[in-house]
Amino acid sequence: MAAYTFVRPVLQDVSGVAAHHVCRLLLGYGVAAVAGNFPARPRDARRTLLVVSASLAVILARGRPPGAVAGTVLLLARGLAHGGASVSLQGWMIMSAPACTEAASSLMVAMFNLVITAGALLGGLAVDGISAPAAPLSGAALVLLAAAAVGGTSGRRRDGIPN
Repeated sequence: MAAYTFVRPVLQDVSGVAAHHVCRLLLGYGVAAVAGNFPARPRDARRTLLVVSASLAVILARGRPPGAVAGTVLLLARGLAHGGASVSLQGWMIMSAPACTEAASSLMVAMFNLVITAGALLGGLAVDGISAPAAPLSGAALVLLAAAAVGGTSGRRRDGIPN
């Protein structure tokens, strides 16, 4: 969210995308994100999230996409990669707490909202303190931290059933 919150300034000011194309690109991002749901594997959420995190880190680390075509390609790739995150996280939460799926789902929604808020805040601080390309770079750093947290899990629930 540190990067997505500032997608318009990055597309227009950094990549040179014309203002009237931004809404079409955001629609494309949404379509790509929906498509990214399908290859996501909730039963192997840990691995999927590591792949999503690595993909997003590489895409976001580009920071200054050179030109409108590169900016468009990176935005659509980011949508495709990001699409698998929510499906995998929801599956992981439900499989981690099969006896209380409603509570697990509620916790996930609360965490998603917290992450959106914190990401937008950190992205805003990066943009205000540095410049628009700092938003995707701060997003890449946050994705790497998330990947480290996911990578630090054992991949097993307490009852020995693989996640």
